[in-house]
Amino acid sequence: MRLVTWNIHGGLGRDGRYDLGRIAALLEEMRCDVAALQEVGDPHRTDRGSEVADHAAWLGRRLGWFAAYGPNLVLSGRPYGNAILSRYPIERAQNYDLSVRGREPRGCLRADLDLPDGRSLHLFDLHLGLSGGERRRQAAMLLSADLLRDTALTAPMVVCGDFNLWSPLPGPILRLLRSHLRDAAVERRARRATYPSLWPLLRLDRAYVDDGVEILACGVVNDPRTRMASDHLPLWVELEPRHSMQPLAAQKVGA
Repeated sequence: MRLVTWNIHGGLGRDGRYDLGRIAALLEEMRCDVAALQEVGDPHRTDRGSEVADHAAWLGRRLGWFAAYGPNLVLSGRPYGNAILSRYPIERAQNYDLSVRGREPRGCLRADLDLPDGRSLHLFDLHLGLSGGERRRQAAMLLSADLLRDTALTAPMVVCGDFNLWSPLPGPILRLLRSHLRDAAVERRARRATYPSLWPLLRLDRAYVDDGVEILACGVVNDPRTRMASDHLPLWVELEPRHSMQPLAAQKVGA
């Protein structure tokens, strides 16, 4: 199974063009089975009218895949947030609010995927905040009994998206995540930088898995078209989910 996580910048490329068709074509060329996308929607641009009201649904129809959308804000009637597109049926989808007061609304979209051979996968697609304090509070929300430590989560788990980690040094959120999950790029010693797309230096986009998932390969799609399509490059992971397992142990996590 190939997963791609990608911040698509609302479909706005570095060439100044809004082009969802370009995003869909690139996802097809990546031969992924599941795409976890961030910055899906276009709440700040008003001159297109109702050309594309729901970017997630449009991409799902274009690809012929199942789609789940987790809007975190709506401006001028236009939603904006995270989306999961999947070749496999989505049994359940739920959007979790990770917003911190006084900061831009943020969220984490969960999709439970119905995989072949009777397997399932819990996929979490998130976009964290820009400040360190904001991300620390969001890490506490993520690793709470309401989200990643929900005892009802018995299938293998993948957590991916735009973590907005600008420092190369491990901070509190990384220490919390690494105490429970494995970093796909680190485990496979893969290329990691995804931002900015023209000259990638930073690891803003990441994928973590629990012990129910085998990581087969990982990398960044860095070519002229992906560098133009968004300000982030896509990260891909080849993975093999196993059958259901025990949920993460419940622990208290400080903010």
